Amino acid sequence: MTNYDDRIGITTTRRSVLRNIAHQLIPLLIGGTLLAGQLPDIATGADDTPKLVQPLSVKRVVSNGRHNAFAAFTKWKRDYWLCFRSGTGHGSTDGDIVVLRSSDTKTWTEVMRQDVQGDDRDPQLLATPKRLFLYTNSRDAGFRVFANHTDDGRHWSKPQPVYKNGFILWKPLAHGGKFYAAAHRPGPNNRRHADLVTSTDGIDWKLASTIRAGQGESETTLHFLDGNRLVGFLRSQVTVGGFLMESAPPYTRWTQRPAGHHLSGQSAYTFAGVTYLISRELRYTPPVPPSTLRVNVASKVSQATMVFTFQDGELTPYCRLGPLQGNHDSSYATAVQVGNEMLVVYHRSAHEYSGATRLKDAAELFLARVPLKRP
Repeated sequence: MTNYDDRIGITTTRRSVLRNIAHQLIPLLIGGTLLAGQLPDIATGADDTPKLVQPLSVKRVVSNGRHNAFAAFTKWKRDYWLCFRSGTGHGSTDGDIVVLRSSDTKTWTEVMRQDVQGDDRDPQLLATPKRLFLYTNSRDAGFRVFANHTDDGRHWSKPQPVYKNGFILWKPLAHGGKFYAAAHRPGPNNRRHADLVTSTDGIDWKLASTIRAGQGESETTLHFLDGNRLVGFLRSQVTVGGFLMESAPPYTRWTQRPAGHHLSGQSAYTFAGVTYLISRELRYTPPVPPSTLRVNVASKVSQATMVFTFQDGELTPYCRLGPLQGNHDSSYATAVQVGNEMLVVYHRSAHEYSGATRLKDAAELFLARVPLKRP
């Protein structure tokens, strides 16, 4: 077994400065349909972020020269469980899934390394009182979702295919005795779509509704608010900014509005009465508004991981993780609440950003302690 520890040390990020918010009510036209109920269009680029909370500490968890990224993190049966993709590079085809276990988040032990097929990436964890599920989105000729599980933390079932070929299962969660997840299909923008899928056993997933289709849909993170109201935070491959999708039981009809911020690799949680979204932050020079079509962006971009609060239907920057400068691949963050803090695992890389995935580059995993906001 391989031991991972925090001997590299603890760092802290600097406070950012006050921002000036530029509100622009710009109509957004996608696929010939005018979207109503838009949020103010906040420019993405200048250092215009409001005063942010600082993380209490940041430490490296995995740093070995490989591209270690796209993590899932949870607490189950008194231990912390962290899984991630480890490959030669962001876009390489040799990724495997590594599962680590820790009792204190200081010393980590590798308990499993899984090679399902081709490039295994974007692992997802779903913890229930008796069982821990691991979902692997495996890319070979196309994408295929595999699931396996453990009931004791030592013995794992054999991975088995679940749901449909060509889909990625994203951020499964439990609610009201059922499991929910978003499943999105990569491909050309006009053939992409994001679906709501449900399960009663974590293995047999069925289509419940289409969240959105034909407009460059990508990673869609689901979160329940106010009982049974379901919100989907949707990443767009068409515009710089993402979208907020909302639905009520039986979750067959969805409304949408711009999120006002870029969304990618995002996760959502409610801790101590406050809802948080953790996503990749993009900073363009010169700045561009979120409604900008991605094909029209010629600006230089830097990025970090941003913790947002989500209150009254709006995302507000709360805590930045990792510097914007010298950081060109980041986020895919995942979090666990511990007392009055959240523990956030995210990745970052300093390789030069070229607008395309890299076949050989390195990324490190970090764990940050972030104080919770009082409700």
